[in-house]
Amino acid sequence: MTLTLRAATGADEAFIHALVPRFVEHGAADGHTDDEVIDGTRRVLSDALHAQRAGETILIAEDEHGEPAGFIYAVTHRDFFTDEPYAHISEVAVARSGAGVGAALIEAAETWANERNYRFLSLNFVEGNAAQRLYERLGFAPGHRHFVKRLR
Repeated sequence: MTLTLRAATGADEAFIHALVPRFVEHGAADGHTDDEVIDGTRRVLSDALHAQRAGETILIAEDEHGEPAGFIYAVTHRDFFTDEPYAHISEVAVARSGAGVGAALIEAAETWANERNYRFLSLNFVEGNAAQRLYERLGFAPGHRHFVKRLR
């Protein structure tokens, strides 16, 4: 599949929102309900899409027919220990797995981070997510474990 990557626009909002339920296919993160994850993710992505803030990017991958095939949302965070900026992939979703779309989007986020001279690129995922093999193949390795205890 031939892919083209471009910056997302407001016209992509429906496509992006349609992929958000994929984030709970392997369970919701940190003790949240599926609805909390879906609603919250849609809210954050809509805000980012319309705000177009420096230090953030939302990219759309399109196939050879100009059809959207996936998106990625990367943000700038600051390292706790050094305070240096680094890139974090907040969300990545594809319309169809196994077509190379996810890898192309992650590589685009890596390029975006390199253009800013960031030393690190991070991402989070829910245990059991089949995309873990892709992340490892692209050079990601475990950093630290994040434990959560739901109190109510």
